[in-house]
Amino acid sequence: MKHILFDFFLFSLGAGFGVVTMCLMQAAKAADREIEMMERRKR
Repeated sequence: MKHILFDFFLFSLGAGFGVVTMCLMQAAKAADREIEMMERRKR
């Protein structure tokens, strides 16, 4: 039983880390777009 709970904990930790990573990637993508738009406006 203890082993199953530990495996579930590790799985949850990995899934949470994956979700956080995807959110950071989306935020970086949006920031890149915003910077690109600012560069275009300057010209």
